[in-house]
Amino acid sequence: MTKAEFRETETGDAVEPSPTLAGEVFARLRADIVSSRLRPGEKLRLEDLRRIYGVGFSPLREALSRLAENRLVVAIGQRGFRVPEMSAKEILDIAMVRKEVEGFGLRLSIRHGDDLWEARLASAGERFAALQRSKKSVAGDVWESRHRDFHYALIAACRSPWLLHLHGILTDQFDRYRRLSGKSRLPSAPRWLPHKAIMQATIARNADKAVKLLDAHIGEATRLIVAGLLAADERRNAPVRKRRDAVAPRRSA
Repeated sequence: MTKAEFRETETGDAVEPSPTLAGEVFARLRADIVSSRLRPGEKLRLEDLRRIYGVGFSPLREALSRLAENRLVVAIGQRGFRVPEMSAKEILDIAMVRKEVEGFGLRLSIRHGDDLWEARLASAGERFAALQRSKKSVAGDVWESRHRDFHYALIAACRSPWLLHLHGILTDQFDRYRRLSGKSRLPSAPRWLPHKAIMQATIARNADKAVKLLDAHIGEATRLIVAGLLAADERRNAPVRKRRDAVAPRRSA
């Protein structure tokens, strides 16, 4: 164990690692997986992670177990963990569930939300819109943070902790796909205008219109993600096809 991994009692006995330390490791690993700094399919070796994150094995194991519960890592039998692979089939499944959960949360927020919720939603929208108006380049992590804050603000008044918990898990999964797809040449990152329309319908308490716009927004983002995945597959497979064509026997006329 490292010094950061445990503390000692007055008798010198070691106690369990700090929940705060395990939580910090969980948050850092989660951010690196969602941002694709840890790539799909990448093996997560405890010794490598211990060196990179500067913590001991115990908080690492606890953090990885929590990530596995959220399906952000996959256990490989007794051999450790890896980052899940990606597929068009899975993102379509994630998007389907996200539409239902976030759409229902939006309806509940419109029903229960008060003036303070409206003000917080408008504030989150303004902070997000400011990035598009800015003439300076915006750091990706800043854009991601404000984008996530806006979507959370939409459903923050739903009065369902479980719905918010599920929404957080789905957002992590969806954003992992979107952020990786955003590295392709396709314009996969959603911008302010569709969010503005959703916000305006929400503040107007038009639940049907707001949910319809949200559904269309998630659907369009999903379409671009799938296109990005297929384009990446096409680029990866192109050299293989070229080699096959090069060695394929020519047919006589």
